[in-house]
Amino acid sequence: MSARSNGHEEEQTVADQDLDSYLRRIAQAKVNRRGFLAASGLTASAAFLAACAGGSASASPSAAESAAASEAPSAAASEAPSAAASEGASPSPAAAVEKEFFLYNWSSYVAPENIEAFKKTFGVDKFTYDTYASNEEMMAKLQGGAKGQWDVAAPTAEFVPAMVEQGFLTKLEKSWIPNLANIGAAFKGLWWDPTDEYQVPKDWGTTGITVRKKYVSEEVKTWKEFFDVAPKYSGKIVVVDSPGDVFVAPLKALGYSLNSVDPGELEQARTLMMDLAPHVLALDSDQYQEKIRTGEAVLGLTWTGGILDLRDKPATADVVYEIPEDGTLFWMDTWVILADPPHPNGAYAFLNFIQDPQVAAKETSANLYASANDASKPYTDPKLLNDPALYPPADVMTKLEGAKDVSTDPTRAAIWEEFKSKIGQH
Repeated sequence: MSARSNGHEEEQTVADQDLDSYLRRIAQAKVNRRGFLAASGLTASAAFLAACAGGSASASPSAAESAAASEAPSAAASEAPSAAASEGASPSPAAAVEKEFFLYNWSSYVAPENIEAFKKTFGVDKFTYDTYASNEEMMAKLQGGAKGQWDVAAPTAEFVPAMVEQGFLTKLEKSWIPNLANIGAAFKGLWWDPTDEYQVPKDWGTTGITVRKKYVSEEVKTWKEFFDVAPKYSGKIVVVDSPGDVFVAPLKALGYSLNSVDPGELEQARTLMMDLAPHVLALDSDQYQEKIRTGEAVLGLTWTGGILDLRDKPATADVVYEIPEDGTLFWMDTWVILADPPHPNGAYAFLNFIQDPQVAAKETSANLYASANDASKPYTDPKLLNDPALYPPADVMTKLEGAKDVSTDPTRAAIWEEFKSKIGQH
């Protein structure tokens, strides 16, 4: 497949804007490991604008070359920093990719054509794709004894440290993944994996508000407005089944950090969530876009996945995805090899294959999330690179906040369970 021309020489994409000044500012910023992306709007904007930068990419291996590299890795592995981390997934240098591959991932989060290409390239007969609706569900499965059941998963970045500490991840032999060279520099060395030994950046995006404009007459551009209009559209609101994303709405509407664990602030957030719950049609991370498409839901707390595709179709051209003006979450998902993978050679082959520039560009087109793979940009539709919902401009980036892992906070956990119990209950 030949590269699509996206006019890098003549014009900048949205992702390029103000890049140089942000890079200079981030180079001077000092933040601690735990709070790297959550520390400030400046830090968030700099890291992600850097990662989104357009421009020419260096030559990278073809999918076939990547396949060959994956099948002949070096055998040496460096010492893991954590005793809990798994060292047991090292395939022998000459080992062939296994005939089966088990993926544990969010729903519909790999381009179907890439799955078929992976199977054909490596002779994989059985590609099993199991899904989870939230990071918390994934963690619960692993904590419940599912270790060794899957090869690769896609946790959101802030969950990586806990997965390392609990022995759920394999330390990567990076020389077996040559296509790591295609990852943007700004996505490397971040707080959740400072030495990039346990994860490979996948996609990044935002949590926002979806509106069917032909049914919703009001402007809904902030989380506060989302809560204000909710009673009018009772029973027609869909919300992703992910506590880390849902808490964003009330906390940002109140002017607080989305990572807050302050009891007083969480109590105020609880009030907004309990007021919202009776009006929610469903908690749905897998098929929320279908509910929006049919008009069964006319408002949503969603991601961009599936929504931008609706927006671009004539029958649903009234669909709007708003990045809330009162601030919201940006997140990054990662590829990891789980501990004791049943097919370790296939796991390495997949991680390398999926970072081939042309393969990664197909992921962007299929999933409609921004890519951490800089080398994929020449192969990516320039319409996507210039879409502010996908690659937000600089003034919007300053309003975004990165996440810390607050999933184990007991107050948040209790509020979430109460919220779920009241969904649709008048």
